[in-house]
Amino acid sequence: MLTCGLTRKENWLTRLPLSRSGRTALEVATRAAEEAGSLLLDQMYRERQLSYKEGRANIVTEADMAAEKEIIGLLQHEYPDHNILSEESPRIANGSQYTWVIDPMDGTNNYAYGIPHFSVALALVDDEEVLLGVTYDPVRKEVFAADRGGVARLNGQPIAVAERTSVEHAFIGCDMGYEPEAGARVLDIVRATWPRMAGLRVMGSAVLGLAYVACGRLDGYIHPSLYPWDLAGGILLVQEAGGVVTGWEGEPVGISSKRVVAGSKAIQPQLLGLVRGEYQPGLESA
Repeated sequence: MLTCGLTRKENWLTRLPLSRSGRTALEVATRAAEEAGSLLLDQMYRERQLSYKEGRANIVTEADMAAEKEIIGLLQHEYPDHNILSEESPRIANGSQYTWVIDPMDGTNNYAYGIPHFSVALALVDDEEVLLGVTYDPVRKEVFAADRGGVARLNGQPIAVAERTSVEHAFIGCDMGYEPEAGARVLDIVRATWPRMAGLRVMGSAVLGLAYVACGRLDGYIHPSLYPWDLAGGILLVQEAGGVVTGWEGEPVGISSKRVVAGSKAIQPQLLGLVRGEYQPGLESA
């Protein structure tokens, strides 16, 4: 329960001090994302050494590791007491209530094959509550940012989810993930429904998929197997842009959720129905 008449946003902002250099947490996150993104761009078209994690297509590059090192170094300088959870390194546990959740590069497969569609993502979490999220697309120089109780923004300008009301006129994004059974379910959904949609794109970056829902480029997004670093900031972006994110059964999502359906308040329930096999396109009017 909040006290003293503070809003939720005011409450967390007043609890969290400025960084060592006097920046806000959102400013620190933005700077870290931009510096990592610059490093990724610089290395993109050089010869790359690839290695594989669990699964046939789960690639990690030297650039992932370098970008992660850049971000962690900056965060440890600015907020030395905070915890850090990152995709490529062991968790840094300092006993703080605050944890930075980092994806130094989402869309590694795109990057590894020279496809310029990838992003850097940071989120600050208090327990399971996401306080802020930053997604940076270094190719397009786009910073998507949101803080709890604030406004979702793209390069400083407010953004909102799309206004379309029928999934039949919707432009939807999806990804398969690395778990074959879950990915096959997404393919089944696509096979059954895409002819009735305006279009569908496999994004190769869940972080950008959620950001594109937040700014209205996509009407919805479906993913079967996410991790905290893929999801944390994207949930907040969509919510603060006026959208809805749930699990595949309609349950609330947190940073530990795996399967998500995101969209506007009109489109998301229809997408959820498609995922659950309960909705047939053609029953809604635009």
